[in-house]
Amino acid sequence: MENSNITVNALQHKSNVPWILGLIAFCMSIPNFLCATVCAAVANEAINQNKIENGIVPNSEQPDDRVTGLLVAVLLVSIFAFILSFFGKSKISVITGILLILMALFILVNGFVGFGSMFWGTITGILYIISGTFSIINKKRIA
Repeated sequence: MENSNITVNALQHKSNVPWILGLIAFCMSIPNFLCATVCAAVANEAINQNKIENGIVPNSEQPDDRVTGLLVAVLLVSIFAFILSFFGKSKISVITGILLILMALFILVNGFVGFGSMFWGTITGILYIISGTFSIINKKRIA
């Protein structure tokens, strides 16, 4: 018997990996959100303390816009990456994958130099990079 008619097609079905990793990454980013919130509050307090030392009376009801803006940017990027991870099997999976990788790089850089935890930011960023890579690979697969 000859098995010459048997072909193996390893790229048949689109993978669920992008949305599964997106879900795990979002759960892993919750400690990063908490750390970013604490860091933003501490940075705001340090700015207010610096104003007091310079003889300026700070407005305690209104936080500093720079700190709040960075915190909001971190939260929005993480939430948007989580939402994009569900489009990893769609027709726009290449665009989704590229955007996920770019957002993951933002999360990684933010974890190292900005607000947030380096440990949790690194885990979240790596998971979103893998999710983006699988989204790009899904474009080559058959529905």
